[in-house]
Amino acid sequence: MLTFLIIVVSLFFLVKSAGVLVSQASSLAKKLKVNDFIIGFTVVAFGTSLPELTSIIFSSISGHNQLVVSNIIGSNITNLCLILGITAVFNSYKIRKRDIDINIPINLAATMAFWALLFYMGLVLNWAAGISLILIFLLLIILSKEYNHFEVKKKEYEDFNLLYMVIALFVLVLSGKICIEQIVNLSQILMISETILGYFLLSIGTTLPELATTWMAVKKKDEELGIGNLLGSNLFNLLFIFGVSSFIRPVRFDGFVFDLVFMTGILLTVYVFAIIGKSILLVREKDLDYWEYT
Repeated sequence: MLTFLIIVVSLFFLVKSAGVLVSQASSLAKKLKVNDFIIGFTVVAFGTSLPELTSIIFSSISGHNQLVVSNIIGSNITNLCLILGITAVFNSYKIRKRDIDINIPINLAATMAFWALLFYMGLVLNWAAGISLILIFLLLIILSKEYNHFEVKKKEYEDFNLLYMVIALFVLVLSGKICIEQIVNLSQILMISETILGYFLLSIGTTLPELATTWMAVKKKDEELGIGNLLGSNLFNLLFIFGVSSFIRPVRFDGFVFDLVFMTGILLTVYVFAIIGKSILLVREKDLDYWEYT
């Protein structure tokens, strides 16, 4: 119980420190008059995926390949199944045309490129494959830039404070290290696979920022975020984080082929639902006790 409690507490500080760090980094970028798209993409993709990046780095350093792969695959599945599902059930939300025409196809293209590279490398991603993934990631950002413009409002950012940023970075690194060490310890105590904990504990815990961001975006009717937040995060996870991880230690996907197939199938399912449901919006009328389609 003590080990589990330490994991929960470290995950809490991991998520909270990531939020503070992103907020301060965004404030600094806005102060330096950085392009709105870059700031928006940072907040949406890098910001909400920072807990995954931190946990993956420590997993790679300590040589726990199962945690590396299961965390990313689990996070992407959680984004599209759990978070998108919860958001759709409790909020009226219609997928934007740009997501159907651009963002989801870009994610599908990235996934196909990842599959091709993975099989070409024999299910092992080394540093050369990591460079390729990061280059693909940067290319897709450039291609999607003209179709995704994030208007950043000044009031959304706090005044930049260097001390807060340094403290948040320190807490982020420390909590990430503790979290990974305790998850490995828990897997040994309970004699269960690290993959199980990666899927059901680490991936869900590190996707909390995506849940909070998407929920608030949909509640506020913010059309610049919504599912775009989840798609950007998944793109960042699959290409950038796996790319960075491969620099530290080769990432092996032996035994994870079915999991990748399932993740790809979920993305295809979301795309199909988005296309066939363009004119159907599930809503709950405030004055009625039932659900109806409009």
